[in-house]
Amino acid sequence: MKKILSLIIIVLLAVGCKKDFVDKFPNQSTAVDVFYKTPADATQALTSIYDMLLQDDWWSSIFMSECASDDCTGGAGNTDGGGYTRWDRGLQQPEANANQILWQIYYGGIYRANVYLEREKGIDWTGHDSLRIQYQAEARFLRAYFHFYITRLFGEVPFLDHTPLPTEFPPRTPAAKLYASIINDLQFCVYHGLSAKYGAMDPLNWGRATKWAAEAMIGRVFLFYTGYYNQTELTGTTMSGDAFNYTANNARDAIDDVINNSGHDLVPKFASLWRVSCVSQLGNISQYAGEVNPEVLWSVRFVVGRGVNTFHRLIGPRYTNKDPYGQGWGGMFVMPNLWTAFDTSDLRRKATILSYDDEKITYNYVQYAQANYTGYSSKKYENLSVGGATEASNFGDWQTNDAEDYIVIRFADVLLMGAELHLITGDLGKAKDLVNKVRERAFGNSTHDFASVTLDDIFQERRFELACEGIRYFDILRSCKGDFTKLIDILTYVDPRDPAPFNVDANSMEMNYLNVDGHNFVDKKGLFQLPQVELDLMKGAIKQNPGYN
Repeated sequence: MKKILSLIIIVLLAVGCKKDFVDKFPNQSTAVDVFYKTPADATQALTSIYDMLLQDDWWSSIFMSECASDDCTGGAGNTDGGGYTRWDRGLQQPEANANQILWQIYYGGIYRANVYLEREKGIDWTGHDSLRIQYQAEARFLRAYFHFYITRLFGEVPFLDHTPLPTEFPPRTPAAKLYASIINDLQFCVYHGLSAKYGAMDPLNWGRATKWAAEAMIGRVFLFYTGYYNQTELTGTTMSGDAFNYTANNARDAIDDVINNSGHDLVPKFASLWRVSCVSQLGNISQYAGEVNPEVLWSVRFVVGRGVNTFHRLIGPRYTNKDPYGQGWGGMFVMPNLWTAFDTSDLRRKATILSYDDEKITYNYVQYAQANYTGYSSKKYENLSVGGATEASNFGDWQTNDAEDYIVIRFADVLLMGAELHLITGDLGKAKDLVNKVRERAFGNSTHDFASVTLDDIFQERRFELACEGIRYFDILRSCKGDFTKLIDILTYVDPRDPAPFNVDANSMEMNYLNVDGHNFVDKKGLFQLPQVELDLMKGAIKQNPGYN
């Protein structure tokens, strides 16, 4: 798939990423009308949908959600305007275009998927029927992925199953119909997507959507919907009007299929999953599991020169390389309470978090204008420094040339989702066994196994296992079961260094301190601010989320 993503894409269905999705209707005179002729054309068109996965940058759901969670702060520089700090503290962004890039990326991907699904019927598929259905499955998986990621951030959003007319202003899709349509798309991929087991898949297909990735994503979607909206099952209709009923038993069976039949498994050493973690904890890069390993169900693939992972540049310490920790923009510093929450014998703690004091690293955060300094950084996805220079600088500018893949779904997450679903459906023994499999790798033995397991145990285990991977905040939201007053206790943090907690000035943001008032998230129901410029373009079809002016 890295080779596929490095193709020169003929942008015949490209969305401009500068306009609202309602303006992206292909004119009759465009090349789209004459492009779809051969399966090779389909490959290029499908690749352009995958290409939208590469656009995440500082306006990224990974970064935004980690800043908003209890595990990380906003960070970045004291002179950077405080936007990251506003995410961290549940405050409104002052710009009308705040979060617009993210909106455009995800709806751009949806647009491309819909154009493909509408136009691929014009291709001569003679002798390629199986490829046709596979490509449909991948396009629908990606459409589901983009819809799910945008609805977690902004709540009920329009589900688009077609390219809208210029005069169409879609309203919010009710949650049940929205999520039913997402799972319906994912199920299509389950039935028709690539299904080779790990180890038997053609290497050229690595990074494509598969049956296994779709089943794992179904578990994630179902658990978020039922948690956030306080439901026990998903009942409604899809966008096409079909009756839809999906239960915890259905989601459990999908996850069990991945666990039992996909060929995926945990890698032996947790730290080997990321380059910096590997070097810092295992001694050298030879211990790195690689981007293709049995734990990775699906990842966003990056390649130098075409779609680099600019997320890396956000999270390293500012203005300094201290091997193996490469410099970054100082965003998403880890909160002290995550470090102290770990058991000291848990191998994941030092593989996940750089503690400057613990590793005796001097970092002059005042000199480097580091905002929200905590004394802790994330190691996962940080740029690797070798010989005092960021490794990515070997290919040019280190800020735009890191190509380590971002793992969207790991097998460890699948095991923990399986534990949760088995607990919900009454099999406590199976739930315990699945959690303990994750813990045994974390501690290197079985001495820390649970004798019994609760839902709180599973959420805590998810916090430790998946920290700084863009999952924690959404776990918090779904754990509220519709009672968002719970966010007060979960997200409130009083910095012991600050004599006036919560005295947050709208301009200075008290960026030297870490105070967060959890009350700020309650009336917003944990949702982010919709870009006002997009709402204006939609002429009132959608209103701003509650809690924002």
